[in-house]
Amino acid sequence: MKRSALACISMAGILMTGPLNGLAMTNSSTRTDHLQQEISNANAYISDNTVNTEKYQAMEDSPFAFYRATNFLYYQDLDNGTIQIPNEWTTTNNVDTWLSGDFHTQNVGFFDNDEGDIVFDLNDFDDSYIGPFYWDLLRYTTSIYLLKDQLDWSLSQAEADDLAMSFLTEYQDTLTSVNGNAGETSVKMDKATVTGFIDDEMDDVISRDASHALDKWTVINSSGNRQFDWSNPDLSVVDSSDLADLEGHWSSYLQDISDKVSSWDTHYFDVKDRARRLHSGLGSLGVEKYYVLIEGPTRATNDDQLLEVKEQLKPNMFVNPLTDASTYNNQLNGTADTARVAYKGLQDQVDDHMGVLAGGSKSYLVRRISPWKHGLDPVDFNSKSDLDSFVKYSAQALAYAHARADRDYQDQFISYNFEDGALQAIDVWPQFKTTVVDLAGDYADQVNADYQSFLQLMQENRLP
Repeated sequence: MKRSALACISMAGILMTGPLNGLAMTNSSTRTDHLQQEISNANAYISDNTVNTEKYQAMEDSPFAFYRATNFLYYQDLDNGTIQIPNEWTTTNNVDTWLSGDFHTQNVGFFDNDEGDIVFDLNDFDDSYIGPFYWDLLRYTTSIYLLKDQLDWSLSQAEADDLAMSFLTEYQDTLTSVNGNAGETSVKMDKATVTGFIDDEMDDVISRDASHALDKWTVINSSGNRQFDWSNPDLSVVDSSDLADLEGHWSSYLQDISDKVSSWDTHYFDVKDRARRLHSGLGSLGVEKYYVLIEGPTRATNDDQLLEVKEQLKPNMFVNPLTDASTYNNQLNGTADTARVAYKGLQDQVDDHMGVLAGGSKSYLVRRISPWKHGLDPVDFNSKSDLDSFVKYSAQALAYAHARADRDYQDQFISYNFEDGALQAIDVWPQFKTTVVDLAGDYADQVNADYQSFLQLMQENRLP
């Protein structure tokens, strides 16, 4: 793989980068100061110092962990020239669609869809909004290079390059397969459509009992009722002010999904217990998240349902002035509505529980916690062939999602056939896939250097 000037980045963080806000960054201290400011700004909403400390300590684990927690830096670097996107790409029409917004190797996995089928698909849309398709491709491809050093076995640079190119080729081939037809609107990546490593992993997920999530988070108390398991260190009691906010605005959620509620048992959404979710995610640490236990289809305790109520923030891509905010401001009703629209556009057969809870000052997305939710960590991959399978189906999942979220979904957002526009661009842009691989490899080097600078900032106590 051809490497640019970023290939000379040392693990000590000494580098030369592209322009930052129109100015050249001539030494590592300039970039380090930039990181200090931007990381502080991005986490200023976190009022609990213990949560901030927890988040920063988790970011110290690896460059990959740092990457997951700093999606805002990715979009800044797309804007400031650190990632040198060809000008031709930025001026081409009909290449926008709804994006994952934070597509990396741990934001795709298994869960059950609304028909009860276990599927492999995109699973996180907190940062979703409309943008050029290559933003998702580049972020995922970069994560392949960062994943390389997290494996318990050796993956060579050439093999990582091969995985990156395979991902991009599979994405293009999948778009081609659905261009000119509506195949993406009905396809589901279930047991019938996957093979190899992903098929084996799906078998393990399917073998779970439907009570898996309930068993993990709840217990039956002495009165025979189900409640949250307060011995679980990842749960805590909801404080009185937050409880008042949830209880006082629960009706807004039920009203939002009223078309579904009317067809279910009268007591289905009766609340049995609530808990605050702790230590969850990396990018979302500090965001308010609650679990709500509801009655479910019958009065029996074995079919109770768990809902996640998660505060939504404005997508990170809004730091990039290339992102047009007009649709967000004029056609969407805030952060949780944006995430809900993204889920329904990008996924197939979305959970009927999904809705918006409008709190007093915060906007929450509510969705059911799937008993079959399962992601893949570096330790799960034991060979290059495992990664080949994973990358192949990740590319297919993303291509189907991008394709179904165009005019097939709601033409008020995307009014054209995205597949046709993207495929024409890929054909016209010189060496598109090779360029993405080069940019991703270089940006992985940048992330590694930024990670070392972050460790330095932590050591010097320069982050709040």
